[in-house]
Amino acid sequence: MGLEGKTIAITGAARGLGAALAIVAADRGMIPLLLGRNAAGIGAVADAIEQRTGKRPDAFVCDLADPLSLTGAASKIATVHPELDILVNSGSQWVGGAYQAMTDAQIAAIVDSTVTGTMALTRRLLPLLLKRPEADIHTVVSMSGLPYARMRGSSVPFVAAKHAQNGFVQALTEEMAGSSVRVTSVYPGHIEDTSPLEENWDHPRGVEDALSDKDVVESILFVLGQPRNVAIRSLVIERARTEFLS
Repeated sequence: MGLEGKTIAITGAARGLGAALAIVAADRGMIPLLLGRNAAGIGAVADAIEQRTGKRPDAFVCDLADPLSLTGAASKIATVHPELDILVNSGSQWVGGAYQAMTDAQIAAIVDSTVTGTMALTRRLLPLLLKRPEADIHTVVSMSGLPYARMRGSSVPFVAAKHAQNGFVQALTEEMAGSSVRVTSVYPGHIEDTSPLEENWDHPRGVEDALSDKDVVESILFVLGQPRNVAIRSLVIERARTEFLS
């Protein structure tokens, strides 16, 4: 509802969920801005969107773990696309494995991209969003950020970072109350990577199947497409045979 023509900035758009969201958003008449730390990756997604729609989206190299990189990307967006309608915080570095085997650099990369970088980029783009009559900040957290969810393959730093990201979303919701900016979030379980560029994107899934990127993309667009008097603050989405409660 009402998303066609909206400008939507998406972090983590070089691959996986972020890339899938950017492609589907473009298919539905939105104007995606691709942010990712891999220039070749966001370039390939831009190529795919141009082939499908005839319009090439702008892409911005943005490493959420690098303050200079995210500052540069935010500055370019403010110059080229000052009428920003939606920010989707999808980017986050993931590292699995045992906590004691991780390096300090790995831990820092997870926390910096998921927490510090997400917060810093959001702060820098917030003035643009506040100028719009209607705007959205949507964050892809994770079931790993919920207090009742088991780790189930996630690492200790990732779980800790997602809990912090959950706190950021809840606090920002309170601070934005009464403004033109609606704050929402989605909490997916484990996701199987699929792409709108692949034949299996539209294949039906059975009750035993994992979540796919398509499931989460449709959930995000459902949340963003709600009328302005409705805010789906937190949407938890997981496969029917949950991994997180047993």
